[in-house]
Amino acid sequence: MQGITEYKTPQGVHVLRIHYTADPDKQSPEWVAEQKKGLTQAQWEREYEINFHVYPGKPWYEEFRMDFHVAREPIQPIPGRPIFRGWDYGQTFNPAVVFCQTTVFGQLLLLYPEINGLNSGLHPFARTVKSESGTYFPENPFIDYGDPAGNNRSPNDERSATDILRTDYGITVLPGPVAFGTRSEAIRKLLTTTTPQGQAMLLIDPRCTFMIGAFTGGYHRKQLASGQLLEEPDKNEYSHPMDSLGYVAASVFKSAGKGTSTEVITNHNPFKRGRR
Repeated sequence: MQGITEYKTPQGVHVLRIHYTADPDKQSPEWVAEQKKGLTQAQWEREYEINFHVYPGKPWYEEFRMDFHVAREPIQPIPGRPIFRGWDYGQTFNPAVVFCQTTVFGQLLLLYPEINGLNSGLHPFARTVKSESGTYFPENPFIDYGDPAGNNRSPNDERSATDILRTDYGITVLPGPVAFGTRSEAIRKLLTTTTPQGQAMLLIDPRCTFMIGAFTGGYHRKQLASGQLLEEPDKNEYSHPMDSLGYVAASVFKSAGKGTSTEVITNHNPFKRGRR
């Protein structure tokens, strides 16, 4: 039913999310425009969009729509189809990994769980990723993309992050694109295009609350004290998982010529590279 989202958390809590669009009388643009009168965008997000991840900054991805890009119920992974893991190693022990999967219609599904290793070293974080991967995706091979900087050797260790993941944990992380603009535009293109059936090209599991918070304002444009907005995102706790998603989106999808269409790279062979 439109406007209704129902799921259970890993802790066993039953969540029923009732959006105003569940009421047929509240689905018209005219009704929305009338209710928005006198409200700031932050007030609207909190009171009507059930979004408490509201920041005063301008969201980096203004194209994101809670009612369109977030699934109404938890997304189940497709058995046997590759899971794309996106890795960002963080600058101060804040690594992040997201799990994605493509569908036959060319969608990119952002699956649960999302893993943020706040104040975590690479070794305990990698063990967590291995454990969660086996728990949530026991029937899927994995293909990994990540920050190319992970190939740089640490000043305190002769091995790089990718060396450690490959030799100690059997995870081969392929380098994603270096350019931020490439990653950002790959996500933006998914947000602004649809499948032939009119479905969102980027569909997010409703349990991915951290990433939803990132899209709804946590990941926002950097703002100077003068109020000037810069053409770059603010570096905060949402940056690392969003970068992780960017590595996957830009690596799995590529532009088809100079037009606006997007095609999925289909030559992935998880049996030759990246299967765990």
